[in-house]
Amino acid sequence: MNPINQVRLFVAVPVPSEIKLAVHDWMDEIKPHLPFRKWVHHEDLHITLQFLGDTWSERVPLITHTLQEISALTNPLWLRVESLGLFGRPTHPSVLWAGVGGDLTGLHSLQQQVTRALTPLGFTPEERAFHPHLTLARNYTGTTPFERDKLSNLAVPSSQLDDLLAWKSQGITLYRSHLNKRPMYETISSVR
Repeated sequence: MNPINQVRLFVAVPVPSEIKLAVHDWMDEIKPHLPFRKWVHHEDLHITLQFLGDTWSERVPLITHTLQEISALTNPLWLRVESLGLFGRPTHPSVLWAGVGGDLTGLHSLQQQVTRALTPLGFTPEERAFHPHLTLARNYTGTTPFERDKLSNLAVPSSQLDDLLAWKSQGITLYRSHLNKRPMYETISSVR
């Protein structure tokens, strides 16, 4: 197997630029309060639907076509960034994330459609339940156990006129990972 002909892929709901910038500003505000080793580049924010892993480059057109078929039958979703959460050990979490709210029924349905459509192409869905989120940071580095109460003091920014972190999602994106770059995700195809 020649790794030159492979790309590391995943399917996600993209996040609009203005939401990425608002989350970036919020991350700058909360960083001093939450010691994590690696903070995500704001251009890499997305909602993962399915991780595909190392994939032959020649399969990209078939994957894109499959995603186009799904997207053509999918209604736009109203989504918004919500409160902070953690994955991993409660005292030393591995991931800090922002939850996603809004049309969660539609988002779960979209994720199931993607995994069902890609299974016959040889992509195995994850066994753990789908938990829509935006990864913000990885690897807690604090010298004392993490105090979960800190999260409730770091509210999601919003304005009285308009929710700064809400958007209408109208597509699916196939991303490629570049593990040693920042930002590390490249759009391979985007379907609406």
